[in-house]
Amino acid sequence: MMMFELLRLQAQTQAQVLTNCALSLARDPLAPEQLNACAAAACSFERTAEMVGLTAGAELARTVEECLAAARRGEIELQQDLISLILQSVDLLDNMARLPAAPTIHDTFAALDAQAQPQCKPILVVDDSPDVRDLERKLLKYRGYDVVAVDNGIDAWYQILSGNYGLVLTDVDLPGLDGIQLIRLIRNDPRFVRLPILIACDNDNPQQRWRGFDAGANYYVIKGTFHDTLVEAVSTLIGPAHS
Repeated sequence: MMMFELLRLQAQTQAQVLTNCALSLARDPLAPEQLNACAAAACSFERTAEMVGLTAGAELARTVEECLAAARRGEIELQQDLISLILQSVDLLDNMARLPAAPTIHDTFAALDAQAQPQCKPILVVDDSPDVRDLERKLLKYRGYDVVAVDNGIDAWYQILSGNYGLVLTDVDLPGLDGIQLIRLIRNDPRFVRLPILIACDNDNPQQRWRGFDAGANYYVIKGTFHDTLVEAVSTLIGPAHS
């Protein structure tokens, strides 16, 4: 037990190191030493997270590590949107590392009781960026929500017609059928007039928010702040994952 606790403390320390590395990378994304330091910190956290059972944390750290490796090979560019996603992921890893080491008896019975309660309907996530889509999915699944993700508005519309979703989270700019058109289709169908819709908007484009509200969106979140706002917004609209 002592060794397990030491590993938990080590994971917390490594998460803080990774946070500092990611912040340095954000200030100087072209510096090779920052890339190398950040990738090494992600690798260290991944190994420790696996040893203490933080499976979701290890998977997310591996994703960050793979992204940085691709940047080192010149396969992708570390533009601001991608750096923001890395910072959000690292922030989430830091929170995961601070979770209690093991559930108490009370927590165990509460979890069993939650499983016996009816769950929220699944959330449909629509975004053509695989990085954004994956981050949204992981953030929501980590909080217990069931998530289905698609990369375009047409597939999203077919999903809505054939499924039973509790909320739709959509980007604005989508191939084929954009987010605003998708929202209008949903709102024009009497079956979905009460379906909650959350729209993801660019921080520097307030017109997207007003177009979304005009089309029928209930709420919006700003890209780059998902970790702070996404789960809170979803919980506000449909409640926690277990009601």
